[in-house]
Amino acid sequence: MERLSIEGIQEFWQHPADGQERRHLAYRPSVLVECSINYRSLRAGLNHSEERTYSAWLPEAGLAIDWDQPAVNSATLAQLATRPDPGIAHRDGNYQTTRADFEQYEAELIDKLVRGERLRLFFNPVFGLFSVPEETLEDFLPRIAESALSRVEPELKRLRNRFELQLEQVREAQAMKGARAEEINKDITEEIKLESLIAHKLHLFESEHRLADMFSTLAGAVFGTTEPKPITKVKWEDAELREDLDRVEQEASEALRALYEEYLALANEYDLFEIGLQPNNVQVVRRLLLWVPVAVAP
Repeated sequence: MERLSIEGIQEFWQHPADGQERRHLAYRPSVLVECSINYRSLRAGLNHSEERTYSAWLPEAGLAIDWDQPAVNSATLAQLATRPDPGIAHRDGNYQTTRADFEQYEAELIDKLVRGERLRLFFNPVFGLFSVPEETLEDFLPRIAESALSRVEPELKRLRNRFELQLEQVREAQAMKGARAEEINKDITEEIKLESLIAHKLHLFESEHRLADMFSTLAGAVFGTTEPKPITKVKWEDAELREDLDRVEQEASEALRALYEEYLALANEYDLFEIGLQPNNVQVVRRLLLWVPVAVAP
């Protein structure tokens, strides 16, 4: 057979795999196109280029080329030879390919890439955040969470100030109540007065501690336990004080849960954003006639 040769098209030969016997192989011609594709999006602020290699078997007798069936999985010039292996023959075939055909093959490849190739990014519409190429969702979500936390932090501070103020109002009300009770019950012993004062202070301290725990980095009742845990076990003698403190803590817990649910919704919201190609986004660097060793029947 007179080996196929196309004017103006470089030829390369792929090395056979280790262990393959030369006498059971024959070179089959294929088209190899090296190109650079460029993804651009003003919305995503992206200008990203990738080097790609595509291959397909050279069609026979004027048939159409099939870019969906690659001839080789991957190939670089460093892996290719400039001369054939003398122990491997060239496969016979009805090849009528010209340089113009190669240009047509290239145009069909570009058309295929424009129609079907997409760069897919993760996108958070709330904060306008985009992932970068090859960034996984596991790496992208923490960036959304950081932005979501910055969104809820001002509300977190406002809530903390609000409930600290309520607690202070309870403290002041208890102080006034204690002063009135002391005026009415002047004959109560100092020991009883001291025990009551200590008990009230312990209850207030426990509430302050629980509120601080709930508000520290959205923790406590939101991230951890369902209900606040008391620090010590002190007998409640003032039902009104207990009711006031329970009310403040319950309202704080519910407000924090609502805020945390809002945070989770923001932190886990994402869509897929696709960037396509235009014909001028595909720049062919090189097109080659590549001979690939394939098995033949003995």
